[in-house]
Amino acid sequence: MFSCRAAWQRCGPLARRAAYRLPRDVVQRRPMSSVPGGSGENILYTLLCGGAFVGAVSYAYSTVSTDGARFDDRIAELNARPKVEWVPKPWPPKSRDEEEV
Repeated sequence: MFSCRAAWQRCGPLARRAAYRLPRDVVQRRPMSSVPGGSGENILYTLLCGGAFVGAVSYAYSTVSTDGARFDDRIAELNARPKVEWVPKPWPPKSRDEEEV
């Protein structure tokens, strides 16, 4: 207990000074840009993301609008198939020996 207190009294002020100095000295400041509104990278990212978004929306719209006719054809084909009425299997199930006979 005494050794912990002694260590804290000896290292505490040093740790406090280092903690207060850390944000000002270590963290790099962002360099100011010469172009008003930021560097050209932001515009490039905006154009790339905007183009990707426009492409995705147009692809989704064309897919949904053209697949409507295909969907209707598929449903008509499924409804045109002959329907077999479902018949349950007999209970209790027969063993393999009985089926072979």
